[in-house]
Amino acid sequence: MGFTKKKARSSFSVSSKSESKPTSSSSRSKNLLSKSLPAKMMTDQPQYVTDDKDVGMRGDRDFICISLATGTFTSSGVFSMTMSLGNTTNSSIRNASSPQNSGGTVSVESFSDRDDYESDTDAAAADGQKSNNLDGLGTSTIFIRTADLPYMKEAVLQSRQSSFSDLDETDLVEHVHKPSSNPPLPSVQHDPDECWVALDNGNGDMAPLGPAVTQALVKAGLDAAMDKSMWTANGGTHKLLQSGKWDNTVFLSFDEHRPVPIPHAKGSKEENDVLVWSGTWDHKHYGNDLPAIRCEAIVNMSPRSLATLLVDSSRVKEYNKMSIGREDIMVLQEDETCVTKIVVGKSKPPMLSKTLMLKSLLHMEELPGGGDQGGYVVVSRAIAHAEDVEAVEDPKVILSEMLLGLNIIRCVEGELDRCVLISLTHLRSPVIPMMMAKRLGMSSAVNFINDIRALC
Repeated sequence: MGFTKKKARSSFSVSSKSESKPTSSSSRSKNLLSKSLPAKMMTDQPQYVTDDKDVGMRGDRDFICISLATGTFTSSGVFSMTMSLGNTTNSSIRNASSPQNSGGTVSVESFSDRDDYESDTDAAAADGQKSNNLDGLGTSTIFIRTADLPYMKEAVLQSRQSSFSDLDETDLVEHVHKPSSNPPLPSVQHDPDECWVALDNGNGDMAPLGPAVTQALVKAGLDAAMDKSMWTANGGTHKLLQSGKWDNTVFLSFDEHRPVPIPHAKGSKEENDVLVWSGTWDHKHYGNDLPAIRCEAIVNMSPRSLATLLVDSSRVKEYNKMSIGREDIMVLQEDETCVTKIVVGKSKPPMLSKTLMLKSLLHMEELPGGGDQGGYVVVSRAIAHAEDVEAVEDPKVILSEMLLGLNIIRCVEGELDRCVLISLTHLRSPVIPMMMAKRLGMSSAVNFINDIRALC
């Protein structure tokens, strides 16, 4: 079974500007088309005619509003109008409407609008030179946090050297060619220590730093999963580890590039054990206050089959009974050994009237040693979607964030139809109180393993 599916493309085209801009004068002018230009004039004449209707006698200090002209605003903030000869009494206006000007246009400039326009266009020109004018670069819509990924700086340097070394420093676009602290959505609070990166190039393909993100994310996940000092075993797991049976399996380094031994034979009662740990992150970035959960277990399924199952969005309901579906909204890369895509998953937990939604990057690749010797890794992380700027908030939907989701699928020595599954979950959800996050996380991790086993 391969990983190749019909490629989905994003139907969204929303600006990736890191902060909302005031409406430009060019867009404001569209709302002012064909408007009459009112004028307030002091009169000393006994009678005026407007649109062939008598207005009557006016006092010396009275004011009257008459229609001088109709026209449109140009993109530069200038009102281009056609004078109405019958409605003009002021000599200066009559001069503008003299026979040599009849049928022509007069330009009236709005200085405040022009100032706004020049400010907007100057900024747009600067941004446009670095974004839409670059070959193959559209407007990015998918962004991701990377400040907590230790390998990200090195991965960015490698990407620059291999993919866009020909660009000058002044040509590098924030988010696209270099991480930026500027949040991609107005609703996201600015954190000067954060590093946002664009995942797509606006044309449905991966952005220049997309590979750097997946490399850094996989490495951070693998390092965390193998870091003994980060994790504290729960009571049952502590007893299982004391027996020594798992010593050659748990926290075994990936450097050896080979299958791992397992302590229990197929069909034995002990093969159903699930080892569970909780841990915390030592970084200061987003989500460091939330617990992470790690679990490890034997699954009687080949590594390839399990990787295929986890990547296939159409099969999520097979192992997640709360799921109401997961959709691929953008496929950035897909071949036999690697898949990178943006997915939106929805679930309906019991006793909760609202739907939980996760928008995430999902990436799968082979472990060191290849799929037949090492296995596979599937990693996910929440993304910010520029489409959300225009979306109307649904009060029945709660957006949760998978800060880091990791499934390591390791090959087993001498048994092609079995694997060791290591699952790491770091989740932020408004519906989970902080005091219950660890307990609920542990129970959910065990349920996930058992639901996968039920398919074997």
